[in-house]
Amino acid sequence: MSFFNKVWKLFLYAGVEKEEYKNLLPNIHKENRLLLKVFSRIAAAMFFVLLIVSALSTGFANVNSNSYLLSGLEMLAILFCTRFFLPKYPALVMVLVYFFEISLYVFGIQISMLHVDKAAVSAVAFLLVSPLLFYDRPLRLSALISIVVTAFCVIVKRVKKPDVAESDIWNMITFGIVAIAATVFIMSIKIRALKQSSQIEYMSQTDLLTGVKNRNHYENRLLHYPKQCKNNLICVYADVNGLHEMNNEKGHLAGDKMLRESAEVMRNGFGLEHTYRVGGDEFVSFRPDGNVDDVNAAVDKMRQSLADMGYNVAFGVAACEMKNGTPDMFELVKEAEMNMFAEKQEFYRQRENDRSHRYFSHAEE
Repeated sequence: MSFFNKVWKLFLYAGVEKEEYKNLLPNIHKENRLLLKVFSRIAAAMFFVLLIVSALSTGFANVNSNSYLLSGLEMLAILFCTRFFLPKYPALVMVLVYFFEISLYVFGIQISMLHVDKAAVSAVAFLLVSPLLFYDRPLRLSALISIVVTAFCVIVKRVKKPDVAESDIWNMITFGIVAIAATVFIMSIKIRALKQSSQIEYMSQTDLLTGVKNRNHYENRLLHYPKQCKNNLICVYADVNGLHEMNNEKGHLAGDKMLRESAEVMRNGFGLEHTYRVGGDEFVSFRPDGNVDDVNAAVDKMRQSLADMGYNVAFGVAACEMKNGTPDMFELVKEAEMNMFAEKQEFYRQRENDRSHRYFSHAEE
């Protein structure tokens, strides 16, 4: 890769591949939501403290009062939108991020223009700090910095005294270049760190053979399911029949394929976020606020789809109502598992599999 392509890649995707950056977008938006909550609170507090100080001042700070008030209200508006709108409209997160940054830039320019005989300080400070607060493509942040520097220079040239304006313009251009370089460098570090963190999180939550969530993630999320439901919660327990025989007759690669394809059918039916591999050949899926008849129909469809592949999977379905209070998740899963065992036992009885039949007979005793 040429030097130009490397630099272009840094500006476009912070040094990672295009697909990697796209895969990171949910994490980027999640981080930016958290950062918006934190920084909008801090900024609002800062501006209202400055407003109080300016109200008590009779000198330099007094003329800044309106700017402090306006910026403080803008930060409260951002905080309000982050709290109440982003959960419903997560796509707005980057709009709020740029509104936050532009608000700081406008504030810095306003303060600089209120003191025409003094060098700009606030505008330069926000120019250096603001782009580093959130996660985004360096190219977009660099474009915003360039626009702010250009607008600042045009306004300063018209408003300030020539000697002060010349100093401010050169300072702003110089620090603008520094801000762009720092943004590209720091954003590359932050995005790479987020990529590494996402990989670690993925490996800790995912069954690497089948691609569905693993038992560790299942146990961490199990007791949180009632909080996601309003009406009911449906559990589907599945067990792949004949895995041991498949491994013995056709090898472990065939057995692995059997598990992967069974997991894919479960995932397509119930979604990746609600499908778990909880044992060697056992899977659990959940359907929050679902219809039991629809779930049974979906299970029948999955059973037939797997049969067409040459596999047999035993399913058990259990449901609980939220109106009866917080359900016992362990009992719900156990009920689904027992329903699965009944179907599994019938399968082995029909197959006249003596080993499995003895196992279930012993379990019943």
